[in-house]
Amino acid sequence: MSVSALKPMPPGLVVLVLALLLGIQPITTDLYLPALPALTTELGASVGQGQLTLTALLLSFGISQLFFGPLSDRFGRRPILLGGMALYTVAGIGNMLAPTIEWLIATRAVQGAAMGAAVMCARAIIRDLYAPAEGARVMAKALGGLGIIACLSPLAGGLLAPLVGWRWALATLALFGAVVLTLLAARFEETLRQRTPLSPGLLLRNWVRIARHPGFLAWAGLLAASYGGLFTFLAASAFVFLNVYQMTKPLYGLAMASASLAYIGGTFVCRRLLPRVGLRGAVRLAAFLSLGGGT
Repeated sequence: MSVSALKPMPPGLVVLVLALLLGIQPITTDLYLPALPALTTELGASVGQGQLTLTALLLSFGISQLFFGPLSDRFGRRPILLGGMALYTVAGIGNMLAPTIEWLIATRAVQGAAMGAAVMCARAIIRDLYAPAEGARVMAKALGGLGIIACLSPLAGGLLAPLVGWRWALATLALFGAVVLTLLAARFEETLRQRTPLSPGLLLRNWVRIARHPGFLAWAGLLAASYGGLFTFLAASAFVFLNVYQMTKPLYGLAMASASLAYIGGTFVCRRLLPRVGLRGAVRLAAFLSLGGGT
């Protein structure tokens, strides 16, 4: 597809689409957390099985991006996004109707793969449309929307879980997927200017070369450790706060929302730190903060 054949989208629409696509991760992980102990009990599952609903989601989310990236480079962002959001919506309905914990784990894994398509394409859209400097500014606006979604998700889950039960709380994810799918189908235009053929051999060689690079190993290790701490907190928080400390679900939702507010505050602090201490200095300080918080 030539550059002239692409239909430009209004900047506000681009920011809205990016915010929703990036926000799919916190709403999928955080909204159902207040309902996690209840659904585990109702489905006759152990705590470990209940936590597997989050583990399966995140593993599928990470692995799927390795494949959706090359597929979107070959077929375009729009078909991958439409297919991914359709799959996400169907999986959300499957979550709601789950008769067993094994069913729920499976549908959450499918939902994680679909979530990978959304997040991966969102970042690719930035690269398609903008130069690096302008893309960073657009991404900052979109991340503001992500922060709002991240704050509202646990609050909504904390209110929905005791009012309508965990099944209808999970149904909210299907509704979110349907809304985003409708917006994409009606307003989103293809952003990929030049499609590249699929070459499994080349992809495999690139993966091996990247996996051996010392810089990749260092940064990926730091990110994996940080995200591992976050995952441990997310997986255990509902059982600890609700069952051990006997918090109400709305209060638990508020506690989780405070973590999202801290994340938003961290982005502002980081922007001020970068000119003073540079990228490595800012990341070094963030790593010590993560270590201190975990300790």
